[in-house]
Amino acid sequence: MKDSDANLLERRVDLLGSAYRLFYAEPLHIVRGEGIWLFDADGRKYLDMYNNVPHVGHCHPRVVAAITEQLSTLNTHTRYLHERVLQYAKRLTAKFPVELDTAMFACTGSEANELAMRIARSSTGGTGFIVAQHAYHGNSKATYEISTEDIAEPEIPDYIVTVPFPDTFRGQYAGEGAAQECADCLQVAIETLQGRGVRLAAFMIDTIMSSSGVINLPAGYLSAAAKIVRDAGGIFIADEVQPGFGRMGETFWGFEADDVVPDIVTLGKPMGNGYPLSGVIAQRRLLDKFSATEGYFNTFGGSPVAMAAGLAVLDVIESEAL
Repeated sequence: MKDSDANLLERRVDLLGSAYRLFYAEPLHIVRGEGIWLFDADGRKYLDMYNNVPHVGHCHPRVVAAITEQLSTLNTHTRYLHERVLQYAKRLTAKFPVELDTAMFACTGSEANELAMRIARSSTGGTGFIVAQHAYHGNSKATYEISTEDIAEPEIPDYIVTVPFPDTFRGQYAGEGAAQECADCLQVAIETLQGRGVRLAAFMIDTIMSSSGVINLPAGYLSAAAKIVRDAGGIFIADEVQPGFGRMGETFWGFEADDVVPDIVTLGKPMGNGYPLSGVIAQRRLLDKFSATEGYFNTFGGSPVAMAAGLAVLDVIESEAL
């Protein structure tokens, strides 16, 4: 490591503490991005095959222009009326099945997933959640507790039960009936919650299992799992923070690879191409129950600048046929 980078690392630990994580044994010192490329402090060029935030490329000029124009005009929050939040909500929900007709906005995937958890609990009266082994859903307290990739097993609360993630390559179930066999594990999880005196609220799953192994789920798994959960009075939450906005290639959303319509979909990283923006898309019946007892407000989620970023990303995806 160069002396200058070693000094930067030392100052970072001194000022930010040691909890912050870095990639690579010899950390990269990135100073600029353009499209699919990253450039370090020495001008070395890297093909960015990992960064999952700038969905339409680093510093896309159309997104930068939209953010700059709106920021130079106004940036408030959703407690004021503003046309752009409605424009974006309409265009975004048009990308979903008709049942998913209502949008709420936040800043991060963690916030979106925690809001989805609140909606699930409010609409079902339950408190229990089922998630996959090795899952990651966020870093707030509530989402950390369902992020079994990070939380130590003894720390997992009683209201959380995990199920095997449906890995047909390395997992327990790999034959023709793997989808149903994996889904049947949810029934066992529901009974486990019931044995603890916990009522089911929801099953939440990352539809590409990005933290559990980045696999294609076996056809029929999501629909079978959703039926089991709904029959038990719970709801199905599709975490699309990683796979959403066309990252699956053939479909715009990960859940579309299966014949299922989620009750709630959560969105994050790629929405604003680096500008903090996330969302919850839900069936209206759930939000009607939620709003009967709770309100929602987010200072920066749904701001005019965030909406400008989101609209520009959709413009790029559509105009460049991404």
